[in-house]
Amino acid sequence: MRLLQVLDPSRRHVAIAAILLALGIALGGGGTPNPVTEVWLELLAGLAMLAWLWLPGPVRLPADPLLWLLAAIVVAVPVVQLVPLPPEIWQRLPGREPQLAALRLVGESDSWRPLSVSPPRTLASLLSLVPPLLLMLMTGALRKDERRVLLAAMLAMVFLSVVLGALQLGGGGTAFTFYDQSALGVLIGFQANRNATADVLLIGLLALAAFAASRKSSAGRRAGGDVSRDGWWIAAGALLLVLACVLTGSRTGIALILPVAVCAWAILALDPRRNWKRKLPAIAAGALALLASAAFLLRNNVLLQRIAARFGSEGGQREDLWRDTIFAIGQYWPYGTGMGTFVPTFIALEPLEAVDQTAPNRAHNDYLELLLEAGALGVVALVLAIALTLFMALRSWRTEREGRPQIAFGLASLALIAVHSIMDYPLRSLSLACLAAVAVGMLARSPKPAGGASESHR
Repeated sequence: MRLLQVLDPSRRHVAIAAILLALGIALGGGGTPNPVTEVWLELLAGLAMLAWLWLPGPVRLPADPLLWLLAAIVVAVPVVQLVPLPPEIWQRLPGREPQLAALRLVGESDSWRPLSVSPPRTLASLLSLVPPLLLMLMTGALRKDERRVLLAAMLAMVFLSVVLGALQLGGGGTAFTFYDQSALGVLIGFQANRNATADVLLIGLLALAAFAASRKSSAGRRAGGDVSRDGWWIAAGALLLVLACVLTGSRTGIALILPVAVCAWAILALDPRRNWKRKLPAIAAGALALLASAAFLLRNNVLLQRIAARFGSEGGQREDLWRDTIFAIGQYWPYGTGMGTFVPTFIALEPLEAVDQTAPNRAHNDYLELLLEAGALGVVALVLAIALTLFMALRSWRTEREGRPQIAFGLASLALIAVHSIMDYPLRSLSLACLAAVAVGMLARSPKPAGGASESHR
């Protein structure tokens, strides 16, 4: 707090947002099996909000009202599910027969109950929205040049995650891990899940391109050699992130490297410095040559061989999860079971032949899990959120030419998460939820310069 007080009031907002983003990446990767760090992140997010509002100086709010509407849509789903309903209503909801029978045993069958079958889990899900939604609103309150600072903070944490992952591999895969329940023997960085780590690294690759492409240059530099010097560190950074993504062992993450690299190339092409357009093919060719050389030199590496073997393994477990989740959706449709209630709902309906000592904590398809937990209301909220996001992106693309690299970063990051959600559950990681929130904030209309309508003085 004392550090933030001595900062120039005009810079404290971007500092608070950057710190919260760094904390989100560092503390939000445990998932539901490791909730302690998530609780700390939620508490620190509350302190960041107080610092944003109460420290001396102007209070800056998002200039785009659509961000407020989007936040309201996201929050509305768990809030509605926590509203107590009279017994005449909730007892008639699909799938409530076991709950009603259990409550009759204790004489509580006529009590008021919410739509959620587990209100504590849904409340926890609601509280987990605090850090990402705050980051989304904070990003929307920053100017384009200030949003670039968030890209820098994101890159710093992503590369720090790579360093941490190297230490994990050097320690045999069990050292320097943050969580008791996490993937072992692969690069995971701040995350507990290899797939989440791959997504963080790939979003870092997009952030690297957007950071370079949104760099301001003087007129003399536009035609000059700073682009050539930039090309070296961009190619080196991109190669490091690609290799790190391979070492996560995430099959979907590895499969997404090429399309994400193409998106990063397109983001760089949006740089107003014309020399990039001539340098990009050379940069791409050099990065591919270095990657091919590394693959040749490491072809006998045990870890890489183990990762390659994963592509030949069967995917039957996911298919069984999807089939059983679809059955559970039918039992509770169209009202759902409540956000955060997948585990107790799935276990109660799991076929006897599938019961063993393990218990799945996710459906490994975020869309199916949303259908189960949120029902038709979740579908409506998702469609509205996508429509608002695309509208903000198209509007900003037309009106803010200098901000197009950041807009492209936001769209590509959200597309990456949307695709990976078919096979996994990226947004169930608070780290990725925070990155997605920043990506959405990049799409919003940027505020006017200091003293404009986006700031209010107390």
